[in-house]
Amino acid sequence: MKNKLFLGSVIALLFLGAPQRSECAGNSERIIYIPSGECLNYGEYNMSFRVYNYGGMLTRSVFGVLQGMNVGFSWDIANLIGSETIHGRDPSLYLKLDLFRESVLMPAVALGYDAQGYEWDNSEKEYSRDALGAFLVMSKELILPNLYLTGGTNYNNKDRDPEHGFMDKLGGFAGFNYTPSRVGLYYEAVNLGQGRNLCRMNAGAKYEVVDGLQFMLSFENISEAGRIELDKQQQRTFSILYRGAF
Repeated sequence: MKNKLFLGSVIALLFLGAPQRSECAGNSERIIYIPSGECLNYGEYNMSFRVYNYGGMLTRSVFGVLQGMNVGFSWDIANLIGSETIHGRDPSLYLKLDLFRESVLMPAVALGYDAQGYEWDNSEKEYSRDALGAFLVMSKELILPNLYLTGGTNYNNKDRDPEHGFMDKLGGFAGFNYTPSRVGLYYEAVNLGQGRNLCRMNAGAKYEVVDGLQFMLSFENISEAGRIELDKQQQRTFSILYRGAF
């Protein structure tokens, strides 16, 4: 019942606001999973529904509660589609603060926190792909119109291993999004320079069906540490993304 009520409230939100184009970097609050340097404006919201292995779905909502301040949450539901028992994970918090808006000379810079991990491990009862944790990120339009480059650093504050020092918990991420038309291309790399976890790469393409509504196909874990890994960790996911304003 709890799952049905939650899904019903999420769907209802879609009709509370009209789709709206943003003037943020690349018209996107994030690339695939890593954040961009821009925040949503006051009154705007982003919603996404990511369908992944075995009928699971990750729902993410981000709201511009104040100008320069975004608050959101994500909720991961395993086996939503199929015959297996549905399992809901604990909701995770997302927060992003706008430090600088992009200008001719300066990139957009934001500070935030993302607690959502990926790829649940039933044996360990935790995500095998760590959340970003605290992060600092910047984005800038460079070289071509609508080509935005993003880079940042993150600190995994949930790592409790006593053998891991500060530098082990500190990592980097980078990516780009290019949207010359209603079709957009996206790429990102996570865990850059983080020795205890291999660097992994994701890529994807989006199509904007109507203003504010996008479909996205992503190819995740396509490479780790420069190697193409042909194993079960790779997967294709499909996402529906919606942007509106109250």
